[in-house]
Amino acid sequence: MPSSRRKTSIADPVRDQALAAIVPYVPNAGDPGVVIDVDGSPVDAEAAQNLPALDRAGQTARVAAATFERDGYKHLIKAAEAVYSYPANGSRLSLPAQKMLNFMIHLAGSQNFANKLYRLPKKVVRGNHKGNERIFDALKEIYESSLVVIGPFRGRRSRAELRILSSYVRPEDEVEIDSADIHFQFTDAFLELQRSSQLWARLSGPAMVKVTSTYALKLYEIGMQRYQMDHPSLTLDIETLRKLLNVPEGAYKDFGILRTRTIDRAMAEVNQLAPFRVEMPEDKMKRKGRKIEEVTLDFHAKDEDEAADTFLERERSSTGRKTRREPVESAKPGLTLSRSLPEPAPPLPDADDAEALWAAARHALSQKQVPGPLLRDLSVVGIEETARGTRKLVLRAGHAATAETARRSHEPTVRLVLSSLTSGSIAEVEFLAARNGR
Repeated sequence: MPSSRRKTSIADPVRDQALAAIVPYVPNAGDPGVVIDVDGSPVDAEAAQNLPALDRAGQTARVAAATFERDGYKHLIKAAEAVYSYPANGSRLSLPAQKMLNFMIHLAGSQNFANKLYRLPKKVVRGNHKGNERIFDALKEIYESSLVVIGPFRGRRSRAELRILSSYVRPEDEVEIDSADIHFQFTDAFLELQRSSQLWARLSGPAMVKVTSTYALKLYEIGMQRYQMDHPSLTLDIETLRKLLNVPEGAYKDFGILRTRTIDRAMAEVNQLAPFRVEMPEDKMKRKGRKIEEVTLDFHAKDEDEAADTFLERERSSTGRKTRREPVESAKPGLTLSRSLPEPAPPLPDADDAEALWAAARHALSQKQVPGPLLRDLSVVGIEETARGTRKLVLRAGHAATAETARRSHEPTVRLVLSSLTSGSIAEVEFLAARNGR
């Protein structure tokens, strides 16, 4: 979980009074009132309430603003309270609406969740859709929805129902051009929820847009908020789990059917695209007779090989992705499915993908007799555009001798491996010397 240095600002009595009523909440049926601070360590809710208002305010907003300035829409910041909310009255948001809302929240976060009319470029949320009808239908869906947020309020566990949007603009002609903007404004209550938040999920924009089910998207958001914490497990009663995953009210009443139709499929898709793995261990299920009453979701960061596989999968065409995550019973022993080429002109990979790319490259280079100690002494700086319009992976050596040896003896091999892994998208490498000149 990212951390940021606290800054002081002028106190606002109205804001401070609102903050005093909100405590970040992680849904857990038996939770007596425990919250998680920005470093991932458990803290007592009462102690959190006694913190000075200036120390409680705006961590999510600050992270959102810094992330937007650095990454644009490559990474999206969403308050944990919004992650753990769910639509009111048994309704559900469609997948396009959920994705659009995440982009909208991130845009507002870039401006400290100010109460104003925001403009979001259609090309950000349009994806592969050819027309604008689904965009404005999703916007209308968000406008007509409310979210339920559960948490402590004046010493009692309470449900707050919040309208999301106060207004939006739908042009009569709905011009079919990507340069047009989506105009919308959040409600005061929804903005305050985000603005006062101390906890957040850092979503990958490229990964999020590739998720194909509402259940998987919600599970992905929860996992991105938890997997780097000291205690990344989450225990939920079945009804809360159903609500958080946006399962339609009254559907899949039997847990076995709920599991096979929603949970297992969502976990399989998330495990294919996310930087973590999610599991639901049988031995952690709480039963009453034959009925499952409570389950635990475990979120764990992927190891190097799994991160490499995730990077390769995200770079591949979405065609056949469902088949690739399901067992192929008819495949003959010893045969593997050939890898599809990635879609042309992929976007510049984000920081998570750069790390995953280097993990995949290290694995491949170790098979080409590149010394392991040399590979382990190189760390990722990022992926940059060159003056020629190509892309390069920038690595920093822990020791000056490592950078020199890598340039002199292994640069052609590294370039070849990078080009192979990215189908030529990244075919150059730069080795920077250690900062301290060791």
